Amino acid sequence: MASSKRLTSGSAIALATVLFSTTAAWAQVQVQSLAAPDLFSAPAAETGLSADLWKDASPGVAQEALPKLAAKPLSPAAAGLARRVLATGANAPAGIGDDPELGATRALALIALGEAKGVDAMLDRAPGVASSAPLSMAAAEAALITGADDKACKIGEALSADRGGPYWLRLRAFCQAIGDQHDAAQLTLSLAVQQTKDADYARLMNALLSGSPAGAANLRNGVNYALSRKLGLDLSSAAAIASAAPALKPPPKPVEVPADLTAAQTSTLAALRAARGLPAFTDAAQVALPAITALAKADAPLEDPVLLARAALAAGDLATAQAIRGKLTGDTVPGATTQDLALLDATLAAAEGKKDGQVLDGLIERGVQGGAKSPAQPAALILAAFGAPMDAEARARFATFDGKSAAAVGRLTVLDDAAAAGRQGEAALLALSIAADAGPAGLGPVDRARLVRALLKAGLEADARAFAVEGLLALQVK
Repeated sequence: MASSKRLTSGSAIALATVLFSTTAAWAQVQVQSLAAPDLFSAPAAETGLSADLWKDASPGVAQEALPKLAAKPLSPAAAGLARRVLATGANAPAGIGDDPELGATRALALIALGEAKGVDAMLDRAPGVASSAPLSMAAAEAALITGADDKACKIGEALSADRGGPYWLRLRAFCQAIGDQHDAAQLTLSLAVQQTKDADYARLMNALLSGSPAGAANLRNGVNYALSRKLGLDLSSAAAIASAAPALKPPPKPVEVPADLTAAQTSTLAALRAARGLPAFTDAAQVALPAITALAKADAPLEDPVLLARAALAAGDLATAQAIRGKLTGDTVPGATTQDLALLDATLAAAEGKKDGQVLDGLIERGVQGGAKSPAQPAALILAAFGAPMDAEARARFATFDGKSAAAVGRLTVLDDAAAAGRQGEAALLALSIAADAGPAGLGPVDRARLVRALLKAGLEADARAFAVEGLLALQVK
Protein backbone atom coordinates (compact mmCIF):
# COMPACT_ATOMS: atom_id res chain seq x y z
CA MET A 1 0.00 0.00 0.00
CA ALA A 2 2.82 2.41 0.88
CA SER A 3 4.47 1.92 -2.46
CA SER A 4 1.21 2.67 -4.30
CA LYS A 5 1.06 6.09 -2.67
CA ARG A 6 4.52 7.00 -3.84
CA LEU A 7 4.97 8.97 -7.04
CA THR A 8 6.64 7.14 -9.82
CA SER A 9 9.86 8.72 -11.04
CA GLY A 10 8.07 9.80 -14.24
CA SER A 11 5.23 11.43 -12.31
CA ALA A 12 7.69 13.24 -10.06
CA ILE A 13 9.56 14.61 -13.02
CA ALA A 14 6.30 15.74 -14.65
CA LEU A 15 5.16 17.46 -11.44
CA ALA A 16 8.52 19.17 -11.00
CA THR A 17 8.39 20.40 -14.56
CA VAL A 18 4.93 21.88 -14.05
CA LEU A 19 5.97 23.52 -10.77
CA PHE A 20 9.14 24.94 -12.33
CA SER A 21 7.25 26.28 -15.36
CA THR A 22 4.57 27.87 -13.18
CA THR A 23 7.17 29.44 -10.89
CA ALA A 24 9.19 30.78 -13.83
CA ALA A 25 6.11 32.20 -15.50
CA TRP A 26 5.02 33.84 -12.24
CA ALA A 27 8.49 35.29 -11.73
CA GLN A 28 8.43 36.69 -15.24
CA VAL A 29 5.03 38.31 -14.63
CA GLN A 30 6.32 39.75 -11.36
CA VAL A 31 9.39 41.25 -13.05
CA GLN A 32 7.32 42.73 -15.86
CA SER A 33 4.71 44.21 -13.51
CA LEU A 34 7.41 45.80 -11.33
CA ALA A 35 9.20 47.54 -14.20
CA ALA A 36 10.22 50.95 -12.84
CA PRO A 37 8.48 53.97 -14.38
CA ASP A 38 10.74 56.32 -16.32
CA LEU A 39 10.42 59.73 -17.97
CA PHE A 40 8.64 58.22 -20.98
CA SER A 41 6.23 55.88 -19.19
CA ALA A 42 3.61 58.51 -18.27
CA PRO A 43 1.21 59.31 -21.16
CA ALA A 44 0.31 62.82 -22.28
CA ALA A 45 -2.78 61.65 -24.18
CA GLU A 46 -4.64 58.55 -25.28
CA THR A 47 -3.03 57.57 -28.60
CA GLY A 48 -4.10 54.00 -29.30
CA LEU A 49 -0.47 52.88 -29.46
CA SER A 50 0.92 50.06 -27.35
CA ALA A 51 2.92 50.34 -24.14
CA ASP A 52 5.52 48.25 -26.04
CA LEU A 53 6.05 51.13 -28.48
CA TRP A 54 9.78 51.42 -27.75
CA LYS A 55 10.49 47.69 -27.46
CA ASP A 56 13.91 46.89 -29.01
CA ALA A 57 14.23 50.47 -30.30
CA SER A 58 17.75 51.82 -30.71
CA PRO A 59 18.62 54.40 -28.01
CA GLY A 60 20.86 56.15 -30.53
CA VAL A 61 17.99 56.64 -32.97
CA ALA A 62 15.93 58.27 -30.21
CA GLN A 63 18.82 60.50 -29.16
CA GLU A 64 19.26 61.64 -32.75
CA ALA A 65 15.61 62.20 -33.61
CA LEU A 66 14.00 63.66 -30.47
CA PRO A 67 15.83 67.04 -30.47
CA LYS A 68 14.68 67.66 -34.06
CA LEU A 69 11.05 67.25 -33.07
CA ALA A 70 11.36 69.96 -30.44
CA ALA A 71 13.31 72.39 -32.64
CA LYS A 72 12.22 71.99 -36.27
CA PRO A 73 8.89 72.86 -37.92
CA LEU A 74 6.99 69.76 -39.00
CA SER A 75 4.41 69.24 -41.72
CA PRO A 76 0.88 68.36 -40.55
CA ALA A 77 1.42 64.65 -41.28
CA ALA A 78 4.75 64.58 -39.44
CA ALA A 79 3.29 66.60 -36.56
CA GLY A 80 0.44 64.13 -36.22
CA LEU A 81 2.81 61.16 -36.07
CA ALA A 82 5.16 62.94 -33.65
CA ARG A 83 2.26 63.83 -31.35
CA ARG A 84 1.04 60.22 -31.27
CA VAL A 85 4.36 58.54 -30.55
CA LEU A 86 5.59 61.13 -28.04
CA ALA A 87 2.30 61.27 -26.13
CA THR A 88 2.20 57.48 -25.70
CA GLY A 89 3.07 56.20 -22.24
CA ALA A 90 5.73 53.53 -22.79
CA ASN A 91 9.06 52.75 -21.16
CA ALA A 92 11.86 54.36 -23.16
CA PRO A 93 14.50 52.56 -25.22
CA ALA A 94 17.11 50.94 -23.00
CA GLY A 95 19.34 53.32 -21.07
CA ILE A 96 17.66 56.66 -21.80
CA GLY A 97 14.50 56.56 -19.71
CA ASP A 98 16.17 58.40 -16.82
CA ASP A 99 17.87 61.03 -18.99
CA PRO A 100 16.34 64.39 -17.91
CA GLU A 101 17.54 66.16 -21.06
CA LEU A 102 15.70 63.71 -23.32
CA GLY A 103 12.69 63.65 -21.02
CA ALA A 104 12.50 67.43 -21.25
CA THR A 105 12.99 67.29 -25.02
CA ARG A 106 10.02 64.94 -25.29
CA ALA A 107 7.93 67.28 -23.16
CA LEU A 108 8.93 70.44 -25.05
CA ALA A 109 8.24 68.77 -28.39
CA LEU A 110 4.77 67.80 -27.17
CA ILE A 111 4.14 71.36 -25.98
CA ALA A 112 5.11 72.66 -29.44
CA LEU A 113 2.70 70.13 -30.94
CA GLY A 114 -0.23 71.44 -28.91
CA GLU A 115 -0.18 69.02 -25.96
CA ALA A 116 0.60 71.49 -23.16
CA LYS A 117 -2.33 70.26 -21.06
CA GLY A 118 -1.21 66.65 -21.40
CA VAL A 119 2.40 67.56 -20.60
CA ASP A 120 1.25 69.44 -17.50
CA ALA A 121 -0.41 66.28 -16.18
CA MET A 122 2.41 64.03 -17.43
CA LEU A 123 5.16 65.91 -15.59
CA ASP A 124 3.12 65.89 -12.38
CA ARG A 125 3.89 62.17 -12.30
CA ALA A 126 7.44 62.29 -13.63
CA PRO A 127 10.38 61.59 -11.29
CA GLY A 128 13.13 64.13 -10.65
CA VAL A 129 11.48 67.27 -12.04
CA ALA A 130 12.58 69.55 -9.18
CA SER A 131 16.24 68.51 -9.55
CA SER A 132 16.38 69.14 -13.32
CA ALA A 133 16.27 72.62 -14.85
CA PRO A 134 15.24 71.31 -18.32
CA LEU A 135 12.37 69.22 -16.90
CA SER A 136 11.27 72.05 -14.62
CA MET A 137 11.31 74.50 -17.54
CA ALA A 138 9.08 72.17 -19.58
CA ALA A 139 6.74 71.83 -16.60
CA ALA A 140 6.64 75.60 -16.03
CA GLU A 141 5.96 76.33 -19.72
CA ALA A 142 3.13 73.78 -19.78
CA ALA A 143 1.61 75.37 -16.67
CA LEU A 144 1.87 78.92 -18.06
CA ILE A 145 0.36 77.94 -21.41
CA THR A 146 -2.59 76.28 -19.66
CA GLY A 147 -3.12 79.38 -17.50
CA ALA A 148 -1.80 77.90 -14.24
CA ASP A 149 0.50 80.82 -13.33
CA ASP A 150 0.66 80.00 -9.60
CA LYS A 151 1.65 76.42 -10.40
CA ALA A 152 4.46 77.63 -12.69
CA CYS A 153 5.74 79.88 -9.91
CA LYS A 154 5.77 76.96 -7.45
CA ILE A 155 7.71 74.86 -9.99
CA GLY A 156 10.32 77.65 -10.16
CA GLU A 157 10.50 77.87 -6.36
CA ALA A 158 10.93 74.09 -6.03
CA LEU A 159 13.81 73.90 -8.53
CA SER A 160 17.01 72.88 -6.75
CA ALA A 161 19.52 73.27 -9.61
CA ASP A 162 20.62 76.02 -12.03
CA ARG A 163 18.19 78.57 -10.60
CA GLY A 164 20.19 81.52 -11.96
CA GLY A 165 19.55 80.81 -15.64
CA PRO A 166 17.86 83.43 -17.85
CA TYR A 167 14.56 81.54 -18.04
CA TRP A 168 14.25 81.30 -14.27
CA LEU A 169 15.07 84.98 -13.78
CA ARG A 170 12.33 85.95 -16.23
CA LEU A 171 9.83 83.63 -14.57
CA ARG A 172 10.85 84.76 -11.06
CA ALA A 173 10.40 88.44 -11.91
CA PHE A 174 6.91 87.68 -13.28
CA CYS A 175 6.01 85.65 -10.19
CA GLN A 176 7.24 88.35 -7.86
CA ALA A 177 5.24 90.95 -9.77
CA ILE A 178 1.96 89.03 -9.56
CA GLY A 179 2.73 88.34 -5.89
CA ASP A 180 2.91 92.10 -5.14
CA GLN A 181 6.67 91.97 -4.52
CA HIS A 182 7.34 94.92 -6.80
CA ASP A 183 10.77 95.92 -5.49
CA ALA A 184 12.06 92.36 -5.71
CA ALA A 185 10.52 92.00 -9.17
CA GLN A 186 12.24 95.19 -10.37
CA LEU A 187 15.61 93.92 -9.14
CA THR A 188 15.10 90.49 -10.71
CA LEU A 189 13.98 92.13 -13.94
CA SER A 190 17.24 94.10 -14.07
CA LEU A 191 19.22 90.87 -13.74
CA ALA A 192 17.07 89.14 -16.37
CA VAL A 193 17.52 91.97 -18.88
CA GLN A 194 21.30 91.78 -18.43
CA GLN A 195 21.32 88.08 -19.26
CA THR A 196 18.91 87.94 -22.17
CA LYS A 197 17.90 90.13 -25.11
CA ASP A 198 14.13 89.92 -25.15
CA ALA A 199 12.77 93.39 -25.78
CA ASP A 200 9.17 92.15 -25.71
CA TYR A 201 9.60 90.58 -22.28
CA ALA A 202 11.19 93.76 -20.91
CA ARG A 203 8.40 95.88 -22.41
CA LEU A 204 5.67 93.71 -20.95
CA MET A 205 7.28 93.44 -17.51
CA ASN A 206 7.83 97.19 -17.29
CA ALA A 207 4.16 97.69 -18.19
CA LEU A 208 3.09 95.25 -15.47
CA LEU A 209 5.26 96.94 -12.84
CA SER A 210 4.68 100.58 -13.77
CA GLY A 211 1.30 100.63 -15.46
CA SER A 212 2.82 102.13 -18.62
CA PRO A 213 1.32 101.26 -22.04
CA ALA A 214 2.14 97.64 -22.85
CA GLY A 215 1.85 97.66 -26.64
CA ALA A 216 0.98 94.48 -28.51
CA ALA A 217 0.74 91.03 -26.93
CA ASN A 218 3.66 88.68 -27.45
CA LEU A 219 3.30 84.89 -27.58
CA ARG A 220 6.92 83.87 -28.14
CA ASN A 221 6.95 81.66 -25.04
CA GLY A 222 4.92 80.81 -21.97
CA VAL A 223 6.27 83.67 -19.82
CA ASN A 224 5.50 86.33 -22.44
CA TYR A 225 2.09 84.75 -23.01
CA ALA A 226 1.32 84.85 -19.28
CA LEU A 227 2.43 88.49 -19.12
CA SER A 228 0.25 89.41 -22.11
CA ARG A 229 -2.70 87.61 -20.57
CA LYS A 230 -2.16 89.27 -17.18
CA LEU A 231 -2.08 92.68 -18.88
CA GLY A 232 -5.37 91.96 -20.67
CA LEU A 233 -3.84 92.38 -24.15
CA ASP A 234 -5.46 91.16 -27.36
CA LEU A 235 -4.06 87.64 -27.82
CA SER A 236 -5.70 87.27 -31.23
CA SER A 237 -4.24 90.39 -32.85
CA ALA A 238 -2.17 90.04 -36.01
CA ALA A 239 0.98 91.11 -34.14
CA ALA A 240 0.38 88.56 -31.39
CA ILE A 241 -0.24 85.72 -33.82
CA ALA A 242 2.84 86.68 -35.86
CA SER A 243 4.98 86.36 -32.72
CA ALA A 244 3.42 83.11 -31.52
CA ALA A 245 5.44 79.99 -30.83
CA PRO A 246 3.90 76.85 -32.38
CA ALA A 247 2.38 75.90 -29.02
CA LEU A 248 0.52 79.22 -28.84
CA LYS A 249 -0.44 79.75 -32.46
CA PRO A 250 -4.24 79.52 -32.73
CA PRO A 251 -5.69 77.30 -35.47
CA PRO A 252 -7.39 79.01 -38.41
CA LYS A 253 -10.92 80.01 -37.45
CA PRO A 254 -13.62 78.68 -39.83
CA VAL A 255 -15.87 81.30 -41.36
CA GLU A 256 -19.64 81.35 -41.04
CA VAL A 257 -21.47 80.19 -44.16
CA PRO A 258 -23.46 83.01 -45.80
CA ALA A 259 -27.03 82.32 -46.86
CA ASP A 260 -26.11 83.04 -50.47
CA LEU A 261 -24.18 79.90 -51.51
CA THR A 262 -23.32 81.42 -54.88
CA ALA A 263 -21.43 84.20 -53.12
CA ALA A 264 -19.94 81.65 -50.73
CA GLN A 265 -18.59 79.61 -53.63
CA THR A 266 -17.08 82.66 -55.30
CA SER A 267 -15.29 83.85 -52.15
CA THR A 268 -14.18 80.33 -51.22
CA LEU A 269 -12.65 79.61 -54.61
CA ALA A 270 -10.93 83.00 -54.64
CA ALA A 271 -9.32 82.31 -51.25
CA LEU A 272 -8.18 78.82 -52.28
CA ARG A 273 -6.75 80.03 -55.58
CA ALA A 274 -4.87 82.83 -53.84
CA ALA A 275 -3.11 80.42 -51.46
CA ARG A 276 0.50 79.72 -52.43
CA GLY A 277 1.94 76.40 -51.35
CA LEU A 278 0.39 73.57 -49.38
CA PRO A 279 0.65 75.15 -45.86
CA ALA A 280 -1.22 78.30 -46.98
CA PHE A 281 -3.70 76.19 -48.96
CA THR A 282 -4.35 74.00 -45.90
CA ASP A 283 -5.00 77.06 -43.72
CA ALA A 284 -7.38 78.48 -46.34
CA ALA A 285 -9.12 75.10 -46.60
CA GLN A 286 -9.67 74.88 -42.83
CA VAL A 287 -11.17 78.37 -42.80
CA ALA A 288 -13.44 77.59 -45.75
CA LEU A 289 -14.45 74.05 -44.72
CA PRO A 290 -17.99 74.94 -43.49
CA ALA A 291 -18.71 76.61 -46.83
CA ILE A 292 -17.24 73.68 -48.76
CA THR A 293 -19.37 71.23 -46.77
CA ALA A 294 -22.50 73.30 -47.45
CA LEU A 295 -21.70 73.46 -51.17
CA ALA A 296 -21.17 69.68 -51.30
CA LYS A 297 -24.64 69.12 -49.82
CA ALA A 298 -26.42 71.66 -52.05
CA ASP A 299 -28.03 70.91 -55.40
CA ALA A 300 -26.37 73.86 -57.14
CA PRO A 301 -23.62 73.06 -59.66
CA LEU A 302 -20.02 73.49 -58.51
CA GLU A 303 -17.78 75.85 -60.44
CA ASP A 304 -14.50 74.06 -59.63
CA PRO A 305 -15.38 70.82 -57.85
CA VAL A 306 -11.88 69.32 -58.02
CA LEU A 307 -10.40 72.30 -56.20
CA LEU A 308 -13.12 72.11 -53.54
CA ALA A 309 -12.53 68.37 -53.08
CA ARG A 310 -8.78 68.97 -52.71
CA ALA A 311 -9.51 71.59 -50.07
CA ALA A 312 -11.78 69.21 -48.16
CA LEU A 313 -8.98 66.63 -48.14
CA ALA A 314 -6.45 69.24 -47.01
CA ALA A 315 -8.78 70.14 -44.13
CA GLY A 316 -9.11 66.45 -43.18
CA ASP A 317 -12.73 65.97 -44.31
CA LEU A 318 -12.67 62.82 -46.44
CA ALA A 319 -16.46 62.41 -46.44
CA THR A 320 -17.03 65.83 -48.01
CA ALA A 321 -14.35 65.18 -50.64
CA GLN A 322 -16.01 61.86 -51.48
CA ALA A 323 -19.41 63.56 -51.72
CA ILE A 324 -18.04 66.10 -54.19
CA ARG A 325 -16.35 63.39 -56.25
CA GLY A 326 -19.60 61.43 -56.30
CA LYS A 327 -21.29 64.29 -58.11
CA LEU A 328 -18.84 64.14 -60.99
CA THR A 329 -19.57 61.93 -63.99
CA GLY A 330 -17.74 61.52 -67.24
CA ASP A 331 -14.34 62.94 -68.15
CA THR A 332 -15.42 66.57 -68.54
CA VAL A 333 -15.45 68.48 -65.27
CA PRO A 334 -15.59 72.28 -64.87
CA GLY A 335 -12.15 73.76 -64.20
CA ALA A 336 -10.31 70.42 -64.37
CA THR A 337 -8.36 68.24 -66.79
CA THR A 338 -8.40 64.45 -66.92
CA GLN A 339 -5.05 64.54 -65.14
CA ASP A 340 -6.58 66.65 -62.35
CA LEU A 341 -9.26 63.99 -61.93
CA ALA A 342 -6.67 61.20 -61.89
CA LEU A 343 -4.68 62.99 -59.17
CA LEU A 344 -7.82 63.62 -57.14
CA ASP A 345 -8.80 59.95 -57.38
CA ALA A 346 -5.30 58.98 -56.26
CA THR A 347 -5.56 61.29 -53.24
CA LEU A 348 -8.96 59.88 -52.30
CA ALA A 349 -7.61 56.33 -52.58
CA ALA A 350 -4.66 57.22 -50.36
CA ALA A 351 -6.92 58.88 -47.80
CA GLU A 352 -8.94 55.65 -47.61
CA GLY A 353 -5.83 53.47 -47.66
CA LYS A 354 -7.17 51.59 -50.69
CA LYS A 355 -5.04 49.37 -52.91
CA ASP A 356 -6.72 50.68 -56.05
CA GLY A 357 -5.05 49.12 -59.08
CA GLN A 358 -7.35 50.90 -61.53
CA VAL A 359 -6.48 54.35 -60.19
CA LEU A 360 -2.78 53.47 -60.12
CA ASP A 361 -2.91 52.22 -63.72
CA GLY A 362 -4.52 55.52 -64.75
CA LEU A 363 -1.75 57.49 -63.07
CA ILE A 364 0.94 55.39 -64.72
CA GLU A 365 -0.65 55.86 -68.13
CA ARG A 366 -0.81 59.63 -67.70
CA GLY A 367 2.71 59.64 -66.32
CA VAL A 368 3.98 57.99 -69.50
CA GLN A 369 2.01 60.41 -71.67
CA GLY A 370 3.16 63.49 -69.77
CA GLY A 371 6.78 62.50 -69.38
CA ALA A 372 9.14 63.09 -66.48
CA LYS A 373 7.70 66.54 -65.71
CA SER A 374 4.19 65.23 -65.25
CA PRO A 375 2.95 65.19 -61.62
CA ALA A 376 1.36 61.83 -62.43
CA GLN A 377 4.75 60.09 -62.22
CA PRO A 378 5.62 61.11 -58.63
CA ALA A 379 1.97 60.62 -57.67
CA ALA A 380 2.20 57.03 -58.94
CA LEU A 381 5.33 56.48 -56.84
CA ILE A 382 3.46 57.54 -53.70
CA LEU A 383 0.25 55.63 -54.44
CA ALA A 384 2.15 52.46 -55.34
CA ALA A 385 3.48 52.36 -51.77
CA PHE A 386 0.06 51.01 -50.70
CA GLY A 387 0.73 47.85 -52.70
CA ALA A 388 -1.96 48.07 -55.38
CA PRO A 389 -1.54 45.34 -58.02
CA MET A 390 -0.08 46.27 -61.40
CA ASP A 391 -0.40 44.19 -64.54
CA ALA A 392 2.64 43.31 -66.65
CA GLU A 393 2.38 46.36 -68.91
CA ALA A 394 1.88 48.77 -65.99
CA ARG A 395 4.90 47.29 -64.20
CA ALA A 396 7.07 47.82 -67.27
CA ARG A 397 5.98 51.46 -67.55
CA PHE A 398 6.26 52.13 -63.83
CA ALA A 399 9.81 50.75 -63.83
CA THR A 400 10.90 53.67 -66.03
CA PHE A 401 9.80 56.33 -63.50
CA ASP A 402 12.67 58.02 -61.69
CA GLY A 403 13.22 60.49 -58.88
CA LYS A 404 15.79 61.74 -56.40
CA SER A 405 16.16 60.82 -52.75
CA ALA A 406 17.45 63.40 -50.29
CA ALA A 407 17.47 61.10 -47.25
CA ALA A 408 20.57 59.31 -46.06
CA VAL A 409 20.70 55.82 -47.54
CA GLY A 410 21.63 54.31 -44.19
CA ARG A 411 18.66 55.89 -42.47
CA LEU A 412 16.28 54.59 -45.14
CA THR A 413 17.75 51.11 -44.84
CA VAL A 414 17.36 51.06 -41.05
CA LEU A 415 13.83 52.43 -41.46
CA ASP A 416 12.91 49.53 -43.73
CA ASP A 417 14.50 47.05 -41.34
CA ALA A 418 12.73 48.53 -38.28
CA ALA A 419 9.36 48.38 -40.04
CA ALA A 420 9.90 44.77 -41.15
CA ALA A 421 10.99 43.71 -37.65
CA GLY A 422 8.02 45.42 -35.97
CA ARG A 423 10.09 48.00 -34.11
CA GLN A 424 7.24 50.48 -34.33
CA GLY A 425 8.67 53.31 -32.24
CA GLU A 426 12.04 53.14 -33.95
CA ALA A 427 10.39 53.19 -37.39
CA ALA A 428 8.30 56.21 -36.40
CA LEU A 429 11.32 58.16 -35.12
CA LEU A 430 13.37 57.37 -38.24
CA ALA A 431 10.49 58.53 -40.45
CA LEU A 432 10.17 61.71 -38.39
CA SER A 433 13.90 62.35 -38.52
CA ILE A 434 13.82 62.10 -42.32
CA ALA A 435 10.75 64.34 -42.50
CA ALA A 436 12.29 66.96 -40.18
CA ASP A 437 15.50 67.04 -42.24
CA ALA A 438 13.48 67.71 -45.41
CA GLY A 439 12.89 71.26 -44.18
CA PRO A 440 10.42 73.80 -45.60
CA ALA A 441 10.57 72.24 -49.08
CA GLY A 442 9.04 69.05 -47.67
CA LEU A 443 9.69 65.43 -48.51
CA GLY A 444 10.29 64.54 -52.14
CA PRO A 445 8.04 61.87 -53.70
CA VAL A 446 10.73 59.16 -53.59
CA ASP A 447 11.43 59.56 -49.88
CA ARG A 448 7.75 60.04 -49.12
CA ALA A 449 6.90 56.78 -50.87
CA ARG A 450 9.54 54.97 -48.78
CA LEU A 451 8.09 56.46 -45.59
CA VAL A 452 4.53 55.52 -46.53
CA ARG A 453 5.53 51.93 -47.26
CA ALA A 454 7.54 51.62 -44.03
CA LEU A 455 4.81 53.15 -41.84
CA LEU A 456 2.26 50.77 -43.33
CA LYS A 457 4.50 47.81 -42.61
CA ALA A 458 5.09 49.07 -39.05
CA GLY A 459 1.34 49.16 -38.39
CA LEU A 460 1.06 52.98 -38.43
CA GLU A 461 -1.61 53.01 -41.15
CA ALA A 462 -3.33 56.29 -40.29
CA ASP A 463 0.00 58.08 -40.36
CA ALA A 464 0.96 56.44 -43.64
CA ARG A 465 -2.28 57.67 -45.21
CA ALA A 466 -1.67 61.19 -43.89
CA PHE A 467 1.84 61.30 -45.37
CA ALA A 468 0.56 60.04 -48.72
CA VAL A 469 -2.34 62.52 -48.90
CA GLU A 470 -0.01 65.37 -47.95
CA GLY A 471 2.43 64.45 -50.71
CA LEU A 472 -0.27 64.00 -53.35
CA LEU A 473 -1.86 67.35 -52.46
CA ALA A 474 1.56 69.02 -52.66
CA LEU A 475 1.78 67.87 -56.29
CA GLN A 476 -1.57 69.53 -57.05
CA VAL A 477 -1.16 72.78 -55.09
CA LYS A 478 1.50 75.05 -56.49
